[in-house]
Amino acid sequence: MENPLEDSPKRTASILAKAKEMWIADGKPTCGPEGYMEAATDLIGMEINPDAGEIPVESPVPLGPNGEPVEDAKIQENLGNLGGSMDEQDDRQEVPFGTRAEEEQALKNS
Repeated sequence: MENPLEDSPKRTASILAKAKEMWIADGKPTCGPEGYMEAATDLIGMEINPDAGEIPVESPVPLGPNGEPVEDAKIQENLGNLGGSMDEQDDRQEVPFGTRAEEEQALKNS
């Protein structure tokens, strides 16, 4: 099996031929065959290695009996407070707020 990412004269010629073929099939737009190089490169890579998309990949997350992801309960411990307000996850505000008078005084001093 040939490496689809490795440059070779044969592969380059195939890509140029495919790009020209696609350009002609689209009615020879002004971009020229160069506008089809990326798509042609992908197609030639698929032709060289047609089984590449069929290699099974293990899921990084364990799957349950019905195929649903099963997340580790340990990650739930690190959720913390989502914002600066008091809610059921925290009993204090993250950001201290001053009174209106303190804010006005800070604005005058700045």
